[in-house]
Amino acid sequence: MAAVPLFRGISIEDLHFVYRRIRKNSIANEVDSGREHVGIILSGSMDVYSVLPDDTEVRLSKLQAGDLFGICNLFSSYDRETILKCRSDCDVVFVPKEEFRHLLMSNGELMTRYLRLCNDKIAFLLQRTENLAMQSCRGKVIRYLLLNATGSSGETVVLKDSKEIWAKSLGISRAALYRELAELREKGIIRIKGRQITLLKREILENTVCGTNTGCDLDKLSG
Repeated sequence: MAAVPLFRGISIEDLHFVYRRIRKNSIANEVDSGREHVGIILSGSMDVYSVLPDDTEVRLSKLQAGDLFGICNLFSSYDRETILKCRSDCDVVFVPKEEFRHLLMSNGELMTRYLRLCNDKIAFLLQRTENLAMQSCRGKVIRYLLLNATGSSGETVVLKDSKEIWAKSLGISRAALYRELAELREKGIIRIKGRQITLLKREILENTVCGTNTGCDLDKLSG
């Protein structure tokens, strides 16, 4: 617990912890023994999915050691429907929410860290919402490539997950993702080698999404 950034240097001796080992592909839940808890991941990783009104699951983010879940609604009765699916075996410690709230109210430094954490999550979700709101599959794919490209000129994207998980995170079908990537590759705009995607013509991708939520005609842009 001392390695968890949120608690570093904070006395947590009065908290009651419940340890759980959650197996790979299992669903994690912040309710344990009828009580709501904050979950603290000590090892392993989880995928966070949001459930849309049509029951479609959209992957929002990945949690790993040191991350927490069930923390953003500590002071609200609103329960956003999410699914936490373990990517691997996970060691998780649960802290009752009422105890967590009490500790926050009695420790100014911890409260500041908590507010900073919530602000970071809000900024992240706003970016994800903006991406999911884009009307075209092409726009979503291109926006992801531009936001995640690294290198001296921002030209390389290294995929950490499978294309199936990537498609879910964009809120599109795997077939649509493969179709858009294939067209971008055929036009000579990107190069794909395994999990590495190289942006050969970044300016075309930028022009495609600039000022519009729908994809432009690549035939006109790549000629």
